[in-house]
Amino acid sequence: MKEKTIGPMTWIHFQNPKEEEVRAALGAMKIHHLILEELFSPSDRSKVENLGSYLFMVYHLPIYNPGERTSRRAEIDVIATKKLVITVAYERVEPLVQFEHDLEKKYRHKIEHTAQFIYYLFGEVNEFSLRQLRHIEEKVGAVGRELFNHPDRELLEEISYINRDILDFGIISAAQRTTLESLIPAAATFWGEEIKIYFTDLLGGLLKSHYLLESLRAAIVSYSNTVSQIFQFRTSDIVRRFSILGFLTFPLLLYATIALQPVVEPTLFRTPGEFWGIFGIIFIIVVGLAIFFRKKGWF
Repeated sequence: MKEKTIGPMTWIHFQNPKEEEVRAALGAMKIHHLILEELFSPSDRSKVENLGSYLFMVYHLPIYNPGERTSRRAEIDVIATKKLVITVAYERVEPLVQFEHDLEKKYRHKIEHTAQFIYYLFGEVNEFSLRQLRHIEEKVGAVGRELFNHPDRELLEEISYINRDILDFGIISAAQRTTLESLIPAAATFWGEEIKIYFTDLLGGLLKSHYLLESLRAAIVSYSNTVSQIFQFRTSDIVRRFSILGFLTFPLLLYATIALQPVVEPTLFRTPGEFWGIFGIIFIIVVGLAIFFRKKGWF
């Protein structure tokens, strides 16, 4: 547990909280037992609840997992009164660490009440979410550069991973938006209408990542369609070439098959010269057709 005094308010932070630790620290507060139980383990869904004497928030944010090559969900729980903010995380959450580091230099002199503290805290979280999109942006850019150089199966597999990452990020980001939209009226009721502008600004900041995500989603879908079209063209081109090759070689194979059958009448070829003469004529026709097809670009 960490505790800091910032002007007229106090910040208490728990990381990987133990039940007895939380109950001991918050025992004097009249917090509903169901809310307390939610602090002991991650929650399945985001939420904002105005419980009269305090606000309770569950806020999810996307964090990239290099091992899985996609974004996963991290969680920050917040209990806010007029003089106290309690945050709970179940792992080391980078934007919380960064906010704690920047608190003295950037925010301490700006914070006059708990609403401003939450505004700057979640502003840091939103900036982190926007930064998390950079790895997707870089990968989408790399796919665009390789699209016409090496449109192979490896590139299509990379596109699939990127697309999954965008989908996972979008699901988590949608929950962020819903939470902030719920927070605006709840904050106005709890702290006053003049506070609404802070959380409206937070929502506007979050929308930057939404717009960028939608642009990346549209780009990767377009790249995926382009690679699929290239594969289809290559496949059809190979089939076409083999069809022409079969058309050209079929007369020779048919002639050779008939000529070599033991049941053929002896009078069919009176001399070996006749066999090779006819074979040569067919061969010249086939070569002529091949040259003609080649000039036409069909082969």
